Amino acid sequence: MCEPGIQLGAGAVPADQRNVEIKARIPGGSEDFERRLDIARKLTGDSQGALIVQRDVFFNSPQGGRLKLRYLQAPARSQLVFYDRPDVAGPKLSKFNKIEVDEPAVLEKILAQSNGTLGVLAKERLLFIHGQTRIHLDDVKDLGYYMEFEVCLRPEQTLEEGQVIADELTKTFEIEQKDLMTGSYFDALRKNQGDAK
Repeated sequence: MCEPGIQLGAGAVPADQRNVEIKARIPGGSEDFERRLDIARKLTGDSQGALIVQRDVFFNSPQGGRLKLRYLQAPARSQLVFYDRPDVAGPKLSKFNKIEVDEPAVLEKILAQSNGTLGVLAKERLLFIHGQTRIHLDDVKDLGYYMEFEVCLRPEQTLEEGQVIADELTKTFEIEQKDLMTGSYFDALRKNQGDAK
């Protein structure tokens, strides 16, 4: 998710952070993943990308949206994230808030006791930055290969401006309409686990 911007004074309520997102399956396995990785390298001039190992614990969110505790490997700090976005294919607006967490295991226990845990999703992510967009190439445990664009909107930018950027990247990475996801990785994981029972 995009990094927070302006710091606010004490007592001020922060505005929601916003981005335009696209998630898509990479159906051709490791070969197709490597092809998309090569596109990201050429587009950004970054030969490696930043490797991020993530473990997300999802909790019930009675008011809607999604609530997760994201464990990150040191030196990065773990994060508590709430986000809300429509479950539709193609570019969609995501509103979110997040905060860094020093004691994630304690917070996980508290949230499990108060809200209830839905499940866990683990992935290895390669991050590339292109302009105001985070390009993620993800190897999701028990799901496979995926990619995601997060167009980090500035306060004055509209949803439509972000959608134009996301659509251009969809073409650049040769993503087909049938591979676009409507929900989250966690939704897909839960569906697969349900189908396996």
